[in-house]
Amino acid sequence: MTNRRHDAVSRTLTASLYAVLAVAAVATAACKGNFKPRDAGGDDADHHDPADADPDLDVAIPDADRDSTDDDIDEDCMPSCGSRQCGTDGCGGLCAPGCGPSQACSAFGQCEEVRPWTWASVPGGSFAMGSLINEAGRYDNEVRHTVTLTHGFVILSTEVTQADFTALMGYNPSTYTDCGPDCPVETLNWHQAAAYCNALSDGEGFRRCYDCDGLGRDIICTMNPAFDSPYDCPGYRLPTEAEWELSARASTTTATYNGDLPEDAIGCESPNMVLDSIAWFCGDSDGSLHAVARLEPNELGLYDMLGNVYEWVNDLLYDYPTTPVTDPWGSSDGLLRVIRGGSWNYGASEARAANRGWTNGGAIERLDFVGFRVARTSGP
Repeated sequence: MTNRRHDAVSRTLTASLYAVLAVAAVATAACKGNFKPRDAGGDDADHHDPADADPDLDVAIPDADRDSTDDDIDEDCMPSCGSRQCGTDGCGGLCAPGCGPSQACSAFGQCEEVRPWTWASVPGGSFAMGSLINEAGRYDNEVRHTVTLTHGFVILSTEVTQADFTALMGYNPSTYTDCGPDCPVETLNWHQAAAYCNALSDGEGFRRCYDCDGLGRDIICTMNPAFDSPYDCPGYRLPTEAEWELSARASTTTATYNGDLPEDAIGCESPNMVLDSIAWFCGDSDGSLHAVARLEPNELGLYDMLGNVYEWVNDLLYDYPTTPVTDPWGSSDGLLRVIRGGSWNYGASEARAANRGWTNGGAIERLDFVGFRVARTSGP
């Protein structure tokens, strides 16, 4: 995989090991084409060779049905929990008794013990999003502009792990299962990440942020039309691109929360005095992803915001404005969902807070260097 600027080769939490459900591991190799053009939609854009495309890319995205609400629940619906301990009863209610604070509701309605999670609380406010024109490793789609978020939010301190995902969803989509349960879940598309967020919401009695149709790897999700924006949804969701960058920066204005990259260290150069202590990238990863929370966090206590695996965010790709904006959440249409943060097989320039990525296959593409973390609106 070749980038135009360089050649890329290829919680404090102690994660507790726990019994996970039987897994049907996916052995499908992910496409590793150059998904990162310098400008969205410009002439410089690179594309996957169709021969390398994920076979799922031919799936048509149907119109999602709206989730049931108090206003439109079918009066003839017959609630049924059976042996379910938690989750929904099929008619908009929840199955009792529900799960305790150290448990999660699995896809089968059973409470599973999980490792403790840590959340960072991020207040709303204004910040400079994007990069300065002289930032080393910068791309033209990172136009610097002022963003104001009128709400606070919480964001998970680590990427969702393979154990986390398996316990809740009943399967592990990851390619690198031999990395272990504390490694980030990967090789899942945007829809699978959104479905995980819904499952978290179900377990805690929040309304879902996504309308989803299908099961497992074949699920397709869209934003729940009951909410005007992601920020209005009370449940768990993917962070918006603005929330992600505000969290990654943690009040800093440099390329990374450990400083700016020198011009001669934007590829896979090693050692890298800026990244080696905070991010797994092609210069220090030894060609593999790593267990979460093994390097230094930022000031918010967030691990692996840069490097390890790229992270799906909520937004569809759009061109940044040049004027201040309030509560942005991407384009209103399109197919390309944004990924952020860089990864174990990409260069240092990708592991900057302002760097923007996307997959040419859109939200249904699965790559072995893309995972996610979860967020939720917490208030003004």
